[in-house]
Amino acid sequence: MMALASNNIFTFTNTFTFAKTLKFSNEDGIEYKINGTTMKRTLFSLRILLVIATGICASANAHTDHDKARFVAQKGVDAGNCKNRFRPCASIGYAAQQANKGDVVLVAQGNYELSKFEDIFYLISDIVPALGGFQTLDNYQVQNPQAFVTTLQGVPLQYADQLYQKGFNVIVDTKGQNSATALALDKSLDAVNAMYQSQAETACVDGFAGQFPCNNMSLLAHIPVSDFPTNSTNANDIWGHVDLNTMKEYALLGLRRGIALVDVSDPINPIIINAIQGQNTTWRDIKVLQYFNPDANKWEAYAYATADNTSEGLSIINLSNPETGLILVGRDVNDASAHNIYISNVDYGLNINNSTALPQVHILGSNQFGGAMRSYSLTDPEQLQPTYILSGATRSDYSHDASSFLVNDERAERDCVNTTSAGCTVLLDFNEQTLRLWDHSNLGSAVELSAISYPDAEYTHSGWWSEDRQYVILHDELDEQRRGLNTTVHIFDISDLNQPTLVSTWSGPTRAIDHNGFVRGNKYYMSNYERGVTILDLSNPLAPAELGYFDTFPSSTNASFNGVWGVYPYLPSGIILASDIQGGLYILKDETNNTARDDINFSSALYEVTEGGMVDISVIRSGTRAVSVDYKILRGAASGNDFLAQESGTLTWNAGDSVAQTISIEALDDGNGEGLESLFIRLENASPSAELATPNIAKIDIKSLTGLASSIMLDQDTLTVKETDTSITLTVTRSGDPALSAAVGLRIENGSAQAEADVTLAINTLEWAAGELGDRSFAITIVNDDVNEENESFALVLDNPQNVTIAGSDRVTVTIRDDDSNQAPQVNTESSLNVNTRQSITLTASATDPEGQSMTFTWAQTSGTNVTLANADSLSVSFTAPDTATSLGFTFTATDDFGVATSMSVNVTVEAPTPAPLPVPTPVNATSSGGGAIWLINILLLLTLVRRVKIINLTQYSDKEY
Repeated sequence: MMALASNNIFTFTNTFTFAKTLKFSNEDGIEYKINGTTMKRTLFSLRILLVIATGICASANAHTDHDKARFVAQKGVDAGNCKNRFRPCASIGYAAQQANKGDVVLVAQGNYELSKFEDIFYLISDIVPALGGFQTLDNYQVQNPQAFVTTLQGVPLQYADQLYQKGFNVIVDTKGQNSATALALDKSLDAVNAMYQSQAETACVDGFAGQFPCNNMSLLAHIPVSDFPTNSTNANDIWGHVDLNTMKEYALLGLRRGIALVDVSDPINPIIINAIQGQNTTWRDIKVLQYFNPDANKWEAYAYATADNTSEGLSIINLSNPETGLILVGRDVNDASAHNIYISNVDYGLNINNSTALPQVHILGSNQFGGAMRSYSLTDPEQLQPTYILSGATRSDYSHDASSFLVNDERAERDCVNTTSAGCTVLLDFNEQTLRLWDHSNLGSAVELSAISYPDAEYTHSGWWSEDRQYVILHDELDEQRRGLNTTVHIFDISDLNQPTLVSTWSGPTRAIDHNGFVRGNKYYMSNYERGVTILDLSNPLAPAELGYFDTFPSSTNASFNGVWGVYPYLPSGIILASDIQGGLYILKDETNNTARDDINFSSALYEVTEGGMVDISVIRSGTRAVSVDYKILRGAASGNDFLAQESGTLTWNAGDSVAQTISIEALDDGNGEGLESLFIRLENASPSAELATPNIAKIDIKSLTGLASSIMLDQDTLTVKETDTSITLTVTRSGDPALSAAVGLRIENGSAQAEADVTLAINTLEWAAGELGDRSFAITIVNDDVNEENESFALVLDNPQNVTIAGSDRVTVTIRDDDSNQAPQVNTESSLNVNTRQSITLTASATDPEGQSMTFTWAQTSGTNVTLANADSLSVSFTAPDTATSLGFTFTATDDFGVATSMSVNVTVEAPTPAPLPVPTPVNATSSGGGAIWLINILLLLTLVRRVKIINLTQYSDKEY
């Protein structure tokens, strides 16, 4: 018999709400006390309810099957997708393998033995969380770990507390297991530890690099997730960047709570530079644009990052000085949430414009316009302007991912409709169920050229294109799970853009899911989740074959969302970057060189020529086969007036011909005093009997005869500061010819802010001696008055330059935000709630700043038994309720950039159940194929029985795929 507290409320998927005073009287007829009235439920009454329920049980099942939770019970059966709570599965591992990213596995009371170490990852995953403490009687509506004891046996000690916090009763002792199972778990533990600890350079020998299975790929370095800033529990996507000012290489790693920058110039000793904090999310995507700023005489770069299932928007990050770290410029919330981002018309190794077609940012899978692709101009890299959205877009136009290439062959005129002088920009739209091809040559429009599906299509996820632009490689993220397939990759012939054709399919040796991939030369580098990174040979697209792999998730190769999320193969050094969900950053060495093919590469990665001179770029090959390779010049910081060369072409060697081929470039003397001009040459599309070796991209620097005339430049054009900042520092940089001394005046130009009253300038001249170049910095004092006023502005102006010219703007416009008129943030959250002991709880607040400025968030416990708060610096905080009944107090505080804070309190009442179980009615027609009626009866009974509890909101698990 279980006694229940009075005035209880139970909510069933937002359908019914009852307020009752309840208690059990006996276990035979089940007597309730309801508002002072005694009511007896008899078996006869149950039969009546059965008749009433029979006609609606099927629809009841349908309406509760949308939440994407996966259900497990001790007496379940491992069959189907585990989404039917009336037909649960038997094992946590099986249920997790049916789940998508963002789903949750709910485990009913009972005893579960860990027979495979991979089950640990399913249990502790943040990608597909598993929670214990549910029961089948109420169909998993309430988590109550102390009443509904869910026991895990054979858990390694290091995971015991973590699983206890998720609602499981944990038995570390393995005596109940057979010796073979226990030995297998112990052996797997060593491999798992390798994922969570940093690893040094390790060669792949006899199929292993330390604990990691491999073939033709070795480990250079590994940085685990725990080493990164932001306190993230897992990683997601990755991108690479080479700073063309220094040729140093970097990795940008997406994390659950931000984005990290890593210097990988020495790939054996990578260095974490810094990280940008972000909201808590499973999904981030990152791309980079780099361009030459002639006024500053340097390369500058910006990273752009989307985050799904957040309100973060598009993060715009200054990457121009990577040695000092990432700088968050701002967040564009035109698309508050988006799944992916793509930049078209750039070279993906250098992140620079690759043609006369302009680069664009494309936002994919956003929270607007059904998730259809939206395009933005990058003319101002800090202020993106919308250029295109599909008119009348609906959810069927959702674009999960995209890639693009430029066509200049006969298809540009034959198949495209908006071809420009640059060619036809073909955008590949991975549309969940089909591959769609668009002509997006016109920045303001897109015309669909074709669409195609394929056998066993479940979720058209992503893909890339071959270097000859004749084939598309496509990934379906869910076909392995739902169709029981091994890793499956499809290849389409797009020689006719209006009629793509499926021409081949590669099937891998395991069930691991294929995720994302990129082509370099004749190789396809693929993130393969639980199998790590896989490399395919595309020299014959009609018969792709595996060349090598590196398995970062050594415990299993199932169709689940663990292991490698993203891969990046384009850095000039040839190293491979991989992001692993649990493991963090892996830096890998590709050793898949095929002795049956000739290597082709540049003899040097760097060349230099003076204006008026000629330089021959040497391309060499190994072997004696008949081979060829294409090349393309990327103008970079140079223009067509700076050099003469054939800007694209094909280099060919006959059989037995070993002489190096040359690409000749004449540097033109334009008579201008100018800085260093750099252009680049990329090798691509090697013939099937050849493959690209390193270096396959060369940099050519053109030196000016006269040198760059002496010039100075301010470090920024606009600046916004707070009145409480006291002072600001600005920098002027001198570059060019330093032969003469130089000077420039400084002055304040009044606006709504006045010199002396609102701002003061301590010096009025900057000077450089003869032979000096570099920076001069100075301070401007901000006067903090007590006046409540609007924002004020002024300009700092460079004036009267001596022996130097001013490059770029001659002024910085400064806006001063007033602290006296600043308003406090507005916050909201639930003020009180009741929960069960050991229940997994998430408290969520909302906060807005009246001025639209950034805020910081803090959750703090103010009373009661101490609990451990996860993500206490975000809008949502999580914790596990204590083991005993108690009251907990919390405050949520939002603080704006002036330090003005608003707080709100939350009281949590933790209630402990009595140990007696609920009586379970005898099943009626238990063998029925429908099976829903008896469970509906149970639900109706429980609507009058269960105490006020904090309900796990299953409706948060959307039916979005990833």
